[in-house]
Amino acid sequence: MFPSFTGSARRPRQVNLSGRSSNPFAATAASRPSPSAQTAQNTVAHAQAERALRQQERLRLPAATTIQRSWRGHRSRKEARSAWRKDWDAKEEADLPPEHLGVANNLGALPYKNETDCLDQMKLLVHFASLREPGDMDRLKHFARRYRSSAPRFGSACPSDIWISPLIRLGKLTISMLNQRKPVASLADVDALLELLCALATAIPEKMSSYSMEYYEALRSLALGLSGGRTSDALGQDPLEKSIVALLRPMTARTIKAYEGFASQFLRLPDMPSYILQALSDDIRIEELKTALSRLLSAASPENLLQSRSREELLWLVTYFLYFHRSTKPNPRPSADALYVNVLSKLISHLSADIASRIDATANAATVQADNSSSLLPKPRPPLPPFVRTEIMNLISQDHVSSLLAQAGSPEGEMSSMVAKKQTSALAVYALTLLRSFPRRGDEIRMWLYLGSTSRTDVGQGSSTPAIKYYYNAASQTSIYKLIKNEPRNAISLLNPNARTRANVPTIPDPDQQWHVILLFLELYPIALKVMDDEEFLSGAEESDPSASWTRQSALTLDQVRDLTVFLKNLAFSMYWNASEIAGVEEPENKSSIAEYFSGNLAAFSDHHPDAKTTKPKDTAIADLSGMTISYLKGLVTGLLRMIYERE
Repeated sequence: MFPSFTGSARRPRQVNLSGRSSNPFAATAASRPSPSAQTAQNTVAHAQAERALRQQERLRLPAATTIQRSWRGHRSRKEARSAWRKDWDAKEEADLPPEHLGVANNLGALPYKNETDCLDQMKLLVHFASLREPGDMDRLKHFARRYRSSAPRFGSACPSDIWISPLIRLGKLTISMLNQRKPVASLADVDALLELLCALATAIPEKMSSYSMEYYEALRSLALGLSGGRTSDALGQDPLEKSIVALLRPMTARTIKAYEGFASQFLRLPDMPSYILQALSDDIRIEELKTALSRLLSAASPENLLQSRSREELLWLVTYFLYFHRSTKPNPRPSADALYVNVLSKLISHLSADIASRIDATANAATVQADNSSSLLPKPRPPLPPFVRTEIMNLISQDHVSSLLAQAGSPEGEMSSMVAKKQTSALAVYALTLLRSFPRRGDEIRMWLYLGSTSRTDVGQGSSTPAIKYYYNAASQTSIYKLIKNEPRNAISLLNPNARTRANVPTIPDPDQQWHVILLFLELYPIALKVMDDEEFLSGAEESDPSASWTRQSALTLDQVRDLTVFLKNLAFSMYWNASEIAGVEEPENKSSIAEYFSGNLAAFSDHHPDAKTTKPKDTAIADLSGMTISYLKGLVTGLLRMIYERE
C-alpha cells in the first residue's frame, strides 16, 4: 500500500540550492532580498542610465551649435578687426609722403586734412584696437601725434558733441594701454600716450573725471616705474607732470571727482619726485583736495581710505596733504579751516600708533635691535622717512599749536551758532588727536594750547580770550555738562549710551561733539593750575584785564570753579560707584549685610558668596577717541579734583 516506505519513519531532507548559503549560521532567506527584487533594482538603474544617455544626446546638438556660433562670432570679429586695421593703415599711408610709408615706422605728425577724416579714423581705431595686438600700440601712438597736431587747425580738441563718445573710448583705451602689466617699449612711447591723455583731459575734462581712479592709477604705476630715470625737462614741462595736473586744472561739475581719484590713487605714491611735488603745489587747489579727502574718509564712501589703504600709504597721503596745505598757504591757520582740521584729525587718529612708535626711532637703532633681538620677539618698527617725519613734526611746533584758536569766534557771542559749535568741536578733536599721537610731547602741547587765545569780536579789536576761558565757556554751555552737574546718575547713559539706567536722560544731538570740548578743557585746566599761585587763582573775573598777566587772565571766577567742582565730583562718583553699569556688566545680587564689607573676613565672604565672580569691566572709548577711555578719564578727573582742593 506504501510502495515508497523504506522502513524508516524519518522525514527526508528538502535541499534547496537556489542561492542558499552553506553556512548554517548565516542570515535567513527572509532577511535577504529576493531575486525578483534584485532584478527590479537592476531594471530601474538601467532605465536611469538610458535616460541620462538620451538627455546627453539631446544636449549635444545645442552645445555644438553654441560652440560653433561662438567660434564663428569670434572669427568674424577677428576678420572684421583685421579688415578695419587694413583700411585704417591704407588711409593713413595715403596721407603720408612716399618717404614715410609704414605706420609703425612713421615718426612724423602730419595733421589731418579735415575734421571728418580725423573723426572717422578715431572711430575706426577705438573699434579694433586691442591690448593683445602689439601693432595697435604703434597705431595709437601714430594717431596721438596726428590728433595733437590737428587740434590747433580744428580750433579745439573736441570740435562738436559728436566727438565726445569716440574721445571717451579713446581715453579709456589710452589708460588701459598705460596701465597694462607688460612694460612699454620706450620713454618716447610713454610720452606720446601721456601727451594724448593731456589733450583728452583738456578737451573733455568732465567726462574724463569719471575715470579719475583708473587715470591716476595708471599715472602712479608709471611714476613708480620711471622714478629713477626721469627728471623735469629744461625746455618744457615733463609729460608725466602735465598729465597729473591736466585733469585737476579745469573747473567742472566733476572736479571733485577728479580730486578724489588723485587723492585716492596718486597720493599714496612713496617718495614722489621733487619736481612733481613743486608742480602740484603750484597748480593744485587745496579747497577741492580737502573736500575730496573728506568724502573719501567718510564711512559711507565706497572708497573708504581708512579701510582700503595700508598704513604706509596713508602716511604718505597725510604727508603730501600737509605739504600742499603749507605750500598753498604760506601762513596756514588750522583753526580757520574746520574741514582741514576734520580731515587731518581722522588721518592722524588712525595713524597715531604708527606715528608714536616710529617718530623718534632711528635707522641705526632699529638695525642694531633687529640684529640682537630674538626671532620670537616682534620686529622693531622702521623709522619714518625723513620727508614724512619733517612734515609731521611741523604739526607739533609751538607756532602751529598755539595758533589753533587764533581765528575762532567768541564763545559768549557765537556759541549758539551751529557752525561755531562744529568749529569748536573740530578744534578740540584735533588737539586731542595731537595729544594721543605724540604722548612724549604731551606736556609741551598742553602748554602751547594753554598759551593760545582767540580773538574777541564782541569786545573790540586787539582783545583776546585765553584758551582756558574759551573752552570752559564752551564746555559749560553743553547739555552734558549741565546734566551731570545736576544729577550724578546721568553720567551713566552719557558715558555709555547702551547702559540701562533708571535716570531719564533726554536725547542729546551730537553728544560726541560736546564730549570733545569737555575733554579738551579737562586736559588743559591742570596746566593752568600748575602755573597759577593762590592769588591768581582767587583773582578770576568775568572780564579779563589786558594789562594783567596771562595766568591771571586765564583764572576762572569762584562761581565757575564751584560749578566745575560739582561737575567733577558727580562725574567721578558715577564712574567709580556705577562702574559696572557704565561698562554694561551685570553684578550678582548681594543679599548679605553691610557688616561683611567691614569685617575683613574674606573667607567668610567667599563662603556666603560661592558664585561671585570677579568680572573686569570693559574699558570703552569715549566719543570714539582712540586712547580716551573710562580709566583714563577717571585718572584725569581725580587728579583735577585733587589739584582744586589743594587750593583750599
